[in-house]
This record gives sequence, C-alpha cells and structure tokens, in this order.
Amino acid sequence: MRFPTLLFLGLSLSHCALAAPTEPVETGTMAYAGPSVAGKQLALGKAHGCSLDAAIDGVRCWGDDRMGQIDVPVLASPTFIAAGGDTSCAISSGLVRCWGDGSRGQRNVPLELGRPAQLAVGDGHVCALQANGQVRCWGDDSRHQLQVPRLSTVEAIAAGAHHTCALGAGQVTCWGDDTRDQLKLPPLASVTALAVGGDEACAIDSGKVVCWGGVPALREQIPALEAPRLIAVGATNACALDAHGVQCWGDPLASVLTPPELTMPTQLAVGGADGYAHACARHLQGVQCWGANHLNQATYDGGAYHVLHHSESRIAADSERIWAILMDLARYPEWNPYTIAMKSTLQIGAPMVMTVKMNDAITRGG
Repeated sequence: MRFPTLLFLGLSLSHCALAAPTEPVETGTMAYAGPSVAGKQLALGKAHGCSLDAAIDGVRCWGDDRMGQIDVPVLASPTFIAAGGDTSCAISSGLVRCWGDGSRGQRNVPLELGRPAQLAVGDGHVCALQANGQVRCWGDDSRHQLQVPRLSTVEAIAAGAHHTCALGAGQVTCWGDDTRDQLKLPPLASVTALAVGGDEACAIDSGKVVCWGGVPALREQIPALEAPRLIAVGATNACALDAHGVQCWGDPLASVLTPPELTMPTQLAVGGADGYAHACARHLQGVQCWGANHLNQATYDGGAYHVLHHSESRIAADSERIWAILMDLARYPEWNPYTIAMKSTLQIGAPMVMTVKMNDAITRGG
C-alpha cells in the first residue's frame, strides 16, 4: 500500500550522494524533444502511460501493470519522466529511479552516473543526458544500444525500441539497432524537434516533418502539415500538432488515427505496438488519451499521484556515522517512533520495505 504522505526517510540504493538536478528540456513524449512546457510531461510505453505534474510534486501512471509499470516508487521533487516498453524512469532529487520491467538490466542505474538532465527509455535500455552534456546508457546491449558514439553538442535524447538518437545544433545522431534502417538518416538541415518510437524516427526539419526507419507507412503517409510544432512517434503510428490541430498517421487499423477534440494541446505522446497503439495529449482540459484500450492504456483517470512531502534536518555527525545508522535496519524502531520494522537486502536497486504505524494502524509499504 502507498500513501500520499510518508513520515519516514526514503532511501535510494542506486546512489549515495544527492545532486541538485539541472533544468530539463521538457519533452512531450518518451521520445520528443522540443519546446518546453514547464513542470509537465507525458511519457508512454508499450501499454502504459505516465504523467508528471510538478505543480503537485507527483507522477501518475495508468494502464498495464503486469510488470509493475504503474507502481510508481516514492519520488521526491521529480523533474523528468520517460517510458518505453514496460519500463518507466524519473529524475527525482537529482537521481534516476526506474520501475517496471528490469529483466535486461534497464533498472540498474550506474553508480557513477553524473547529474542527469534528461532520460530516454527503450524496450530494454535506458540512456541519460548528463549535466556535462555526455550521454550514458545502460541495460540491454544486444543490438549495440549502449555503444554511444562521440557526440559534441547534445540538447535532447530520444529512444526507440532498440536504438537511440541525440539532437544537437540542429543535427541528429543515432546508434544501436540498424536492422530496419533506423540509423540511415535522410539529409537534415535544421532539426528543431525529434521523436523516436519502435524502429522509426521523425523530426521537424526546416518546418517540415521527415521520418525514417522501418515503417514505410510513417514515411509515406505524412499528412500535409502547416507549421508543425510537436511530433510524437510510436512503433506503428505518429502524431503531429500543427496550425490546425493534431493529425495522426501510420497503421490504418489503429484507432490512434482519429484523435478526439482537443483544446489548445501543448504536449503529445504516442506509444504501443502490435495492437497496443495509443496516444495521449495534454490540453486545456487536462490529459486525454485515445487508441487501443484493452489494458486501460488509453484510460487516463488521473491515476494515483505518489507524492513525498519532506522536510530537512541537519545532523551534527559525520557522513560515515550517519550512513552506518541508516544501514542498521534492525534498530530503526529505536530512533523512528513510526517504524515497526525495516527490511531490505541492501543490494543496489533493491527495495526497502518499511512497516509503519499511522493513526493507530500498522501499514506496510516499500
């Protein structure tokens, strides 16, 4: 069970040091890099979605939960979210936290990871754009997803199923799987937005949408767009926002092609493949989703915000002494009156399960 207010210290075993997060470049989807919409984001995976609203300091997720995709961990001041496949990640208090599928090591955040500014999540790998401008990837490397080329200027990153692209100085560089021509970029002059999904990628280049990769329909059926501003790509479909509203194209059998009426949309996201295709937009009335819905991936009901209200206290002790106390789980009840028990293997990425007493009721959370 999870609570809107937690009265204990949350620990992350992925890192030992906290760092102040840099201001991210806001993205409209798991693979979109473009205009900033301060404090709000959408990210879609195969059959789940997540929404960040910094105004209330929380992340909501909905849809498929068979692999824990919507079991959002406790996040303190999240600033960035990304999703792909059955995995989601967030930047929380300057650290990367991931949940959902971790079968290919995509939840094993490197200890030496520098301060992250952005994230991109594929089917089995995760990449982070660090504050120093360098890109670091981890997880599945079976298709060279972790072989980051030399990059000079990086402003945004975006991940497909098994490849990743970086946008910088109007140009795009991609790496990873190339079995469906994902790395065969067309001539690009001045890219202002980038979206990647599945084996496909699209960009807004000199005011026009250009696509490449393994889905002919996405390349050949681009509608006439007037001054496109946003672009979002899934495995089989894409959507763009232009002067006339949201238009979608791709798989003709997907109900993604018919977006609902949207009032002044500011963000787009497209997710899913093989019958899972769905899309979401943030507009004046909030978040609205459409498309395949057999796993509730298009049913945005607000979900459940997971919010950490926290305060800061300074302790007159050296870091080694504090760390020793925090790792002595058996003695937690001695100094925390709300704690009944604390359990963990203390391995990197392992959960910490705390049993607490709240309003004379004993509750277990992790």
